[in-house]
Amino acid sequence: MKSLMFINCYTFYLKILIRTWIIPILFLGIFVFGLYTFLLGKSLNDPTLILIANPIILALMACYLFVGIYVTKIDEKDEIYETFSIIKNAMLYKTLAKWLLIFSSIVIFALLFFALYLYIFFTPDFNNKTYFLSVFKYICLYWALPSFIMFLLGNLLSTWIRGKFVYLVALIIYSITIPMNYAIFRTEGNIPSTFRIDKILSLGEPNVTRIYNSLYGFSLDLIYWNKMILVVSLLAVLFLVTWKKREVISKNQLQISLLPMLLIFIATTVYAIQPFQSLTDDDGKTIRYYRQHKIKEDGSLESPVKFKKYDIALRTKSNLNALVKIQAVNMANKNIKQVTVGLFHELHVEQIKMDDKKIKFKQKNDSLTLYFGDNAWQPNDKRVLEFKYRGLQSNLYFGNAQAVYLPNYMPWLPTEDSRPAFNIVTKYHYLHRVPHQPNEKKLYHLKVDGTNKLFTNLSENGDGNWEGISSDGVSLFSGQLSSKVDDGVEYVYPNTWQSQFKHTDTIQRYLSDVAQAMKTTLKDGTLKIPGTIYFVPNQNIADGIPYEGTWWNDNYIIWGFNQRDYPAEPFFTVDYLGDFTPQLVFAKTKHLPKQDDFTFNILFANAYGRALNSTLKLPNDGTDVFIDTILESLGDQSLGNNVDALEMNQQFNTWLRNKESLNPKSPVYKKWNSLIQHPTSQKWNKLYDLLKQENSK
Repeated sequence: MKSLMFINCYTFYLKILIRTWIIPILFLGIFVFGLYTFLLGKSLNDPTLILIANPIILALMACYLFVGIYVTKIDEKDEIYETFSIIKNAMLYKTLAKWLLIFSSIVIFALLFFALYLYIFFTPDFNNKTYFLSVFKYICLYWALPSFIMFLLGNLLSTWIRGKFVYLVALIIYSITIPMNYAIFRTEGNIPSTFRIDKILSLGEPNVTRIYNSLYGFSLDLIYWNKMILVVSLLAVLFLVTWKKREVISKNQLQISLLPMLLIFIATTVYAIQPFQSLTDDDGKTIRYYRQHKIKEDGSLESPVKFKKYDIALRTKSNLNALVKIQAVNMANKNIKQVTVGLFHELHVEQIKMDDKKIKFKQKNDSLTLYFGDNAWQPNDKRVLEFKYRGLQSNLYFGNAQAVYLPNYMPWLPTEDSRPAFNIVTKYHYLHRVPHQPNEKKLYHLKVDGTNKLFTNLSENGDGNWEGISSDGVSLFSGQLSSKVDDGVEYVYPNTWQSQFKHTDTIQRYLSDVAQAMKTTLKDGTLKIPGTIYFVPNQNIADGIPYEGTWWNDNYIIWGFNQRDYPAEPFFTVDYLGDFTPQLVFAKTKHLPKQDDFTFNILFANAYGRALNSTLKLPNDGTDVFIDTILESLGDQSLGNNVDALEMNQQFNTWLRNKESLNPKSPVYKKWNSLIQHPTSQKWNKLYDLLKQENSK
């Protein structure tokens, strides 16, 4: 009988909504508008952009807020009241029937839009199932659930407020809960803070002002699902209290229903206030941090302790959690009572042990100082250090359940090198990633507790276990990634870049030509095309240098790109390959010295890359522009006060006008490269003399 009553209520409200005509017209209009935006995305060849900041969510939220108010006002009519007045618990049946009716319509909308998305974008060149599953999750999380919440809000508001005043209140609530609410709060463009009222109140996507990240994917972290559950549970509590006050439910029914809702609300609130990693709009956070924490590099940043073997246990949940045991030896010829090691500052250390005994430590910036007290570390003595830490809030590096990007050049593992992970270079405040590869063989054992497929330079020896010897450190990649093996080379790339790697012969031929030319002209006998190439969107919009994301190691290349959406045009063509050449040259040279000189290296990479492009018949437009930018940033301080910046600029420009500058076999490049590999305090003077000598010929 109860089920029949519920079904009758469901069909009753369905018929009423259909007969209004305005509701069906609204739904049809939203579908037509959605179809138009999807077709627009198709014409732009951009399937990711169509979901980010799509105005369809604004239409859905407004529509369902109005429907929530409307179906409640229907009950205020006398004929409706009389129809249900003879039914016991009619209010409860009516409310649940309306909720199910609206929820089912939202589910239909979600399935309809997802089917439409598949029909338009699923093609032989773009068909990765992991990506399309994330699209469905995105539609459910940021289109469907906010629509249902807006309906509940409208339903609750019209229960509390009589008359037309409810529409004004609804408009205010709509304005502060839509994804574009930063326009109301005027937070966009200001320096971001940890407390963003617009992000807290927004019921839609959290980052409508930033583009899709091809490695991380959409922002589908558990915290956003948790937020939706939190809001629904809060609304459920308010509904229960309202029903009790209006005597729709009894005291016993209130107690039975209220307890689980309160538990859910408390649990989700506790989780929401915990620190977690997710993409934010604060791309300039890293630049601001390293502006405020400048450290002068000197010999004291090199530890007397050598790390020999790493046992790494990682857990990737809402944050990166790490337990790292390191076998280390004191290489100094004296006892040491403290030592400084490096670790990225966003990884907060909870505990450090030495030989299973806790020791005191101090974490400051990108360094850790360990204090041994009376237990001094004797020369050649081997000890086991155990580090327990967690965190990572950066947009540049990931370490959670959704994605992992922990490259070898970033000190996400404790390292003997305690230099900062970044440096601010040139007057344009470019962000430079300071190399932290060990450049010596170490043994690694890695265990990762995570569900996503993991790519790494170590060899897998079991479920979630990897190990190996590496002189480049350890790099981890996981997220929206695919891979393929072609002619012995493994290509790892974002799912949305699938069409770029249908044919890899152009990439391999280009890399082979660059490697062969560098090997011949620079006399680098070890240079080769590694067995794995990772194509990673590892630079955000705050980065000023495209070269910073690319690293050429012995066993793999990390080929970096800007964080961008689906590439509308092919990357690996003659028109674009010339821009990559200096990037690859810089990747092979920048990690060699401990005291790397960014300006010295980047000028070489561009000048020599320009010569390689000329030999390979590739364009040099982008390279010439960037050389001019770097030369304009030269100052006496960046040259170490050894050479006058204006004179160096003149000699360099004169050299670039010389045809010999387009010859990669020029002795200038060989000697310049030698100064990079074996740096001296007089390297700028020697380069100046070298250029002056060549220009006088």
